[in-house]
Amino acid sequence: MTTNSGAKAPERRSVQRREELSPWSELAPWAGRMQDFFEQMWSPVMGGTDFAPGGELRETDDAFMLELDVPGVDKKDITIEFSGRRLSVRGTKTTEKEGKGTLRHTTRTSGSFAYEAILPVAVDDKAVTASLSDGVLVVTMPKAGEAKTTHIEIS
Repeated sequence: MTTNSGAKAPERRSVQRREELSPWSELAPWAGRMQDFFEQMWSPVMGGTDFAPGGELRETDDAFMLELDVPGVDKKDITIEFSGRRLSVRGTKTTEKEGKGTLRHTTRTSGSFAYEAILPVAVDDKAVTASLSDGVLVVTMPKAGEAKTTHIEIS
């Protein structure tokens, strides 16, 4: 393009938005996929359940320990299973159907529940123990021999 004086007009340059200049912008499409992956890997809720019990999964050098809050649940109503490195805890919490007076409101949870986790290393499934006391289920899962952490002293 030329002007009346014969000089060329400056070319228009496209302006990039600030977020397009970020080195992280190329990773943005992967963020949702990674979040989905981690939610599936450590999700306490499995499909088809009414609620997920609160709890904690801890790791030590020798074992994993799961503590789940399941007040009012009898041990006969809980199933614990291992498949590979996948831990699955399922159960049912029932409530009294009848009582004195008319039930107007409740905040108590009832129905089926589930907790599932994929452990990062192998577990000695023959040495797993579980106990239920004061409404807390404790599952202790010793790591398999090859998966135990070994501390190396520097000489």
